[in-house]
Amino acid sequence: MTKEFLMIKVGLILGIAGACRTDELVNLTVDDIEDVGSSLIVKIPNTKTKIPRIFVVTDVGNKLELF
Repeated sequence: MTKEFLMIKVGLILGIAGACRTDELVNLTVDDIEDVGSSLIVKIPNTKTKIPRIFVVTDVGNKLELF
């Protein structure tokens, strides 16, 4: 997979997998993402509804190599 527009691809994968709003993606930090080998655990502490969310991005089609 090409490295062109890498950050856009990563943001798109996170946004779709977690149904994230724009401000949730902007406020996301590296500390909010935990690598557990074959998947990523993403924690979104500051949401619009004030209820923290957690979702998992699994390695379907080798997409985690982007991260």
